[in-house]
Amino acid sequence: MPVECHFNLLQVEQNEFHEVDYQVMRHVFDIHNTFGRFCDEKIYQDELAERCRNDNLHVNREAHIRVWHKHFSKSYYLDLLINAGIIYELKAVSKLAGQHQMQLINYLLLTNVPHGKLINYRPYSVETRFVSSRLKLSDRKATVIDDSSLNEKDIIAQELRELVLMLLNDWGAFLEVELYREAMLALLSCSMGVQSVEISHGSRMVGNQKMCILKNNAAWHISSIRSHQVTYEQHLFKLFMHTKLDHIHWINLNGNSVAMKTLTK
Repeated sequence: MPVECHFNLLQVEQNEFHEVDYQVMRHVFDIHNTFGRFCDEKIYQDELAERCRNDNLHVNREAHIRVWHKHFSKSYYLDLLINAGIIYELKAVSKLAGQHQMQLINYLLLTNVPHGKLINYRPYSVETRFVSSRLKLSDRKATVIDDSSLNEKDIIAQELRELVLMLLNDWGAFLEVELYREAMLALLSCSMGVQSVEISHGSRMVGNQKMCILKNNAAWHISSIRSHQVTYEQHLFKLFMHTKLDHIHWINLNGNSVAMKTLTK
């Protein structure tokens, strides 16, 4: 399997989830009252794990997930896995953001666990957010590919396309975009890695921009934009027009809908 969970997993039903969460949150609030809001994340994680164990809950701390494809491998570590079927991610940030929710959704999809919760200790009052997913791997593999705007005569563009399709076939869609980006950087034979590209306006150099570079003076860019794709493309094109690159291949992962385009001058 391209995803390995180094721990046992159980399917926890909704009612059990809420019963366990009631126990966990009693400890969360007590920890916040006892230690305040300025501790490091690890202190909150260790203390909550200890109190949950003492409350006869099964706790797996830093549960390891490994995702791989060919010679590429990436590891993730869950903050807390409770009763082998509920994931808790603990934060100590000013406010929970979309990236935190996406991180937890990524863990739910990789483990096929339906229930999770974000807990943020930094605000004056504990901030929480329930996160759930019922998507199965078979659902995430049912992708629709639009590559009609990809340069079909470009061998490098076709290698890019084939790699994206293989990753989606192995892992499915909906995972965090950074996972796909890191895998592509590692696996593309035509990749020159992340390089500084000169940005200019007329004859004046403005600065340098980090971009994923391919051979033949081309770049590639991957995103996971769910709305306003046209505006996103326009701004990507504006950036591209201020480089000396000949073209840029853009892959957008919008859930089950995957678009691949070649932008040229």
